[in-house]
Amino acid sequence: MERHLLVTVSEKYDNLFAVRFVGNFFATKEEIKVTLLYLTPRPPRVFEADQETEFQAGKSEAIGRKALNQAKGELLKLGFEEDQVFTRLRPRRLSKVNEIIQEGSEGKYDAVVVGRRGLSWMEHAFNESVTRVLFEGTWDFPLWLCRKPEPERKHVLACVDGSESSNRMLDHVAFILKQAQNHDVTLLAVSRKGKVGERNAEEVLKKGRALLVEGGVSTDRIRFKVIHEVSPGKAIIKEANGQRYAAVAVGRTGAGMGLLKKVFVGSVSRALFRELEGAALWLA
Repeated sequence: MERHLLVTVSEKYDNLFAVRFVGNFFATKEEIKVTLLYLTPRPPRVFEADQETEFQAGKSEAIGRKALNQAKGELLKLGFEEDQVFTRLRPRRLSKVNEIIQEGSEGKYDAVVVGRRGLSWMEHAFNESVTRVLFEGTWDFPLWLCRKPEPERKHVLACVDGSESSNRMLDHVAFILKQAQNHDVTLLAVSRKGKVGERNAEEVLKKGRALLVEGGVSTDRIRFKVIHEVSPGKAIIKEANGQRYAAVAVGRTGAGMGLLKKVFVGSVSRALFRELEGAALWLA
């Protein structure tokens, strides 16, 4: 089955982190389709339109098309074929975060991939309303956040807690890794006294393995790790950096208040969002 990824693009060639992550993560590109998205600035309201604004709109479109062509060229250099890469120029009418979410929902993509520039949009607007959009909204696609991913990294760290959201995340990891055979997966349970929330850590890991196998990942590609740590965010970052994982996958909500939401609004203060570098963060 084909995997279709939406990858956001900026005009800065040096900031094509999302593009390069996708190109480097998949050793073989068969069954992968990529749509590159560039958002132009908000168009003026009708009564504000004049010759100057029309000129600026045309200039923005030209910049966007150049950025899309550069990003496409980068993917072709990394092994994609011409007919696997599509481009989309979208005039922005909402906030950039909401525009990406709307495009991701409308396009039925298997994941939306955001690079450093997209992350800066989110950081700039990171307040209560954006937190709700990211963690409590109705968007139903996985989101990959790429801050300076390192191309030589391998494998996926999947952080599990036995919740429905965690299980959905594992479905997504299995769907991607069934194609990306060059990567294995480690199931990580951040435990307190043998429990992940109210669940037994060992049972959470066994259930996680079953879901991955059901999704097409062979047992020899699945490993386990239990860390006894009060702060999930610190534990995840330390493990990701120590073992140099290419991606860290977390469910968007979890047991109780939600693992990911705790990481973002608790004492770790959004550490995973702002401090995870080298590896992509997959929210599913």
